[in-house]
Amino acid sequence: MLPPIDLGYIAEQLDELGEELCARGEELDPPPETLLLALRRMIEVLQTADGAGAADFGHQIQGLTGSDPELILSYGIQLLTQLAGTAERMDLPQHAQALERLTLPLSLWMLRRGCELSYPEPVVNALAHLANHLHHAESLIELYGLMNEILESIGLERALASESGQSNRPCHVLLINRAIVATRTRQPELMDSAFRSIADYLPDEAPAFFREGMSQIEGLDYPAAARTVMEHYFTAWCTGQRLH
Repeated sequence: MLPPIDLGYIAEQLDELGEELCARGEELDPPPETLLLALRRMIEVLQTADGAGAADFGHQIQGLTGSDPELILSYGIQLLTQLAGTAERMDLPQHAQALERLTLPLSLWMLRRGCELSYPEPVVNALAHLANHLHHAESLIELYGLMNEILESIGLERALASESGQSNRPCHVLLINRAIVATRTRQPELMDSAFRSIADYLPDEAPAFFREGMSQIEGLDYPAAARTVMEHYFTAWCTGQRLH
């Protein structure tokens, strides 16, 4: 199930997940309660700023905090990531995954109010985890749309260039995962758009991706139109040809 893009939902999840963390983590530094309190205060600020309307959201954040919205978003993601790491250290992997997943609705809520995402890695991890647990086409199509929102907010070409030579490349990973999700939707239009991005931005990996994709759909009951899209890119990238 995809999380609602709603601050109230995030606050409810923090209350629910934080109860056990606080009960078991009093000796940790910082204690989970400190991180949770900071997140709750941040959500209150965001809710107050949102009361003036999306058009004035950035000015409201500046007035309330003295910081840009992008810094507040990065701060929130860092708090959630730190809290997820605390859950891992407490041997609560499900709590850790649930906390990291909250970076997605938080980021999308902010992006829809004109913010930019400068710390995408936890959000990309959250998207990948959701993709692994979704099976219905409607949910996968919705997830594909959320992936597009994240990619658009990052500034793809600039982000990919900045990732060159790095071991962790979240935009690179997101492009691959989006193409996998598109394949699983069985929607030819989504597949073609996602595959074109692989061809344009990740040409070194395109042959392996389309070869694997072709092997995955063989024997499965894919619609003819979706199969045709995969066959087109497989032929272009795995038989000595190239798309132009």
